[in-house]
Amino acid sequence: MTKQLFRTTSELPPKPDPVSGEPRPPRAPGFHKEDKPPKDQDRDRDQSTHRMPTPPEGEGRMLEWYRHSQRSAITAGLIAFGIITLGITAMQGFILTWMTFWWMWIGIALGSLGVYGSFRTVDPAVGAEWLKVGKAWVRLYELTEIKARHRSNAIHLDFTDSAGRKVMVKSDDIQEDRDMWDLVYNGILHSVITSNADTNKLIHSAFRVPRREDSIS
Repeated sequence: MTKQLFRTTSELPPKPDPVSGEPRPPRAPGFHKEDKPPKDQDRDRDQSTHRMPTPPEGEGRMLEWYRHSQRSAITAGLIAFGIITLGITAMQGFILTWMTFWWMWIGIALGSLGVYGSFRTVDPAVGAEWLKVGKAWVRLYELTEIKARHRSNAIHLDFTDSAGRKVMVKSDDIQEDRDMWDLVYNGILHSVITSNADTNKLIHSAFRVPRREDSIS
């Protein structure tokens, strides 16, 4: 059984100040990208600032954000192109006649462009108290529901806060930035232990989120 790191309110790390962002949370467990290079050396990261996300209206400043670089998105699109092409070929018994139909190539190209676009449009951002993905956002310390779900070939995190706002995001997208994961995890931790947010088994097993002490039998 996974060791529970925190079980009571008194054991929780402090919340960062919404203005200064300090103190930063400790390194969070449940991180699955330990091989990531430092931010300034990450070639898969968009280092430009002209398309930085903005904080939700009335919320504190943004502390961390991530967007895949164009290079990374193109690579993903090309890989998707190869996988789709190989998959269709296999379905046709490795007979290449299907390649003579031009509309098949249009479908493959559209699928590959969809993968490219998904890499470039997802831009999670986090402040001391909030998480924003696209136009959707939640307050991290007011989460009422925190669920992890398998979708496609990845684990997604589904968040709902006390105002009914919802964010659904692939866990890999948040974990592309180590500091972002620390901030998000701290909000999850407080919401579970302090506010008894509704969770499921996968969020505890996959990301080492502890349960409230009074819920552990």
